[in-house]
Amino acid sequence: MTSDYLSPISKKLIDFKNKLPNDSLGKKIILYNIKKFDYNKIDIAIIGIKEYRNSVEVKSNFIDLDEFRKELYSLYYGDWNVNILDLGDLINGDNYNDTYFAFKTISDELLRQNVKLIVVGGGNDFAFPLYQSLSKIHSSLNISSVDNRFDFGKIDKDFNSNSYMSKIILEKNNSLNHFCNIGYQTFLNSQEEMDLLNNLNFEFHRIGKINRDIQTVEPLLRETHLLSIDFKSIKASELNFAHNFPNGFEGDHICSISRYAGLSNSVSAIGFFELLNSSISNSLLSQAIWYFVEGFCLRIEENPKSKNFKGYKYNVLCEGINLKFYNSELSQKWWVEFLDDKQANANNELIPCSKKDYLKACDELLSDRLLLVLRRNLL
Repeated sequence: MTSDYLSPISKKLIDFKNKLPNDSLGKKIILYNIKKFDYNKIDIAIIGIKEYRNSVEVKSNFIDLDEFRKELYSLYYGDWNVNILDLGDLINGDNYNDTYFAFKTISDELLRQNVKLIVVGGGNDFAFPLYQSLSKIHSSLNISSVDNRFDFGKIDKDFNSNSYMSKIILEKNNSLNHFCNIGYQTFLNSQEEMDLLNNLNFEFHRIGKINRDIQTVEPLLRETHLLSIDFKSIKASELNFAHNFPNGFEGDHICSISRYAGLSNSVSAIGFFELLNSSISNSLLSQAIWYFVEGFCLRIEENPKSKNFKGYKYNVLCEGINLKFYNSELSQKWWVEFLDDKQANANNELIPCSKKDYLKACDELLSDRLLLVLRRNLL
């Protein structure tokens, strides 16, 4: 069934791949074989998308996926033990709903078999079928987006790349638990959208705040299941002015965010959307995917409440609230637990946080993020 919706890698690209050095990423990547395939041996799958009919801003100048693959394949393989599959490109349907159906069929199959999915191309709207596939696995789903907009726009006849999040929250019995925007720019978003996110107790972090401390992103992604990255969130000068957004992330920050996504044990799918055509875009996209794979290969399971946990525990009384912080000696990650009955959630779960959250609590101040978590738990 999957093969009906896929266009395989071209012979020209296969010839290019075969001429690469043995220690290149291209030589390690497995190409999808329609006749016989076992997903049990695959850790990560890459799929290309050329569907932009429902994208508000990208119409014709979208990325050349073969040129992107040449850049990706040419990178060197890290000190990894991972099996990566390149599925080729999704075939566009007669209309974009047909393309969504085909994509969802493929993502259903891959995610059900615990294959991590890297989506390359298409508009932000493809986060919606990804959400649908993940909802079959997670009854409580967390989504994060790297985007200069929230994409909670109004839906007229149908949703698009600027309103896919509205489509999700308007779904009857939706499984969305939490949404976090990373890198929004205030002047590109209405006050109405900000009020909506506040009312829903969702998180949104301005580009300036993230750029000042990129490590802030790690705890934000630790419990995320789906990460959507809009390439227009990268400043125009970084992409040879392929778009008209002068402010945004720099290339190294996008690579850091991708690595944090790879490190997160929760992230099952990452989408790189709204990709405009330029040689710099191909290079940066390839390197961002390389960093995601590196992060994935460094994943470790840690449970601060287990007897085997190696780290430190600190009890802090902050603004009359009992907090217990955990710091891993191995990964240097931080968690916090609310100990008071009124503030603790039902499962008394650990909440990802940062060292700055801990230091602020020591000064008897709750950080903005811990205040948000507290507000959500009290509802």
